[in-house]
Amino acid sequence: HCGKQDVVLKKCSVCKQASYCGTECQKAGWKRHKKTCTAPLPLTVVAGKLNAAHASGDWKTVLEHAGRMEEMMAHRTEAYCEAVLANFSHALRLGWNSTGSQDHARSFVALEERRIPILGNLQRFRDQGNSMCTLAIFFSVLHRGDVSPQSCVYFERARKVGEAHGFFTVECKACTGLGRAAMREGRHEEGVELL
Repeated sequence: HCGKQDVVLKKCSVCKQASYCGTECQKAGWKRHKKTCTAPLPLTVVAGKLNAAHASGDWKTVLEHAGRMEEMMAHRTEAYCEAVLANFSHALRLGWNSTGSQDHARSFVALEERRIPILGNLQRFRDQGNSMCTLAIFFSVLHRGDVSPQSCVYFERARKVGEAHGFFTVECKACTGLGRAAMREGRHEEGVELL
């Protein structure tokens, strides 16, 4: 695209990736764009590739298809959407572990925050609580081991889910995180009680 501002851009009718302000702009960019312009794969093919890549731990291949995530989830059941979010979330976490990319970290957090209410709607409360604990621990890692306020919010929410549904392991993980936070803040009696 030519770089014009305040113009409604139109997508390439073949690949749906490149954007242009008009016909002249598209013609001017065609020589460069035609090298990469291909029709998108059918969603069934993308889903198969994602499942195979996820199973093998190939996070890069999963993330190559991140631009199709919303399209994959359109008009699908919550269970299907949760599975798609879980695949991309897992790939982002592996990507962050490999690269330390803050973009991967932010995207991971955003996807997990979308998964949490869906898991609750599906009555998968153990997974919901574990997801909350994972986010809490993740925020701690991002804060160089310190338990951040965000961590405490997710640990507290996970503790409530664990208590309400009888998942001791979720409740235990959450209480351990909250106890560590209390100890670091000098609230030793509360920390010991939680730990």
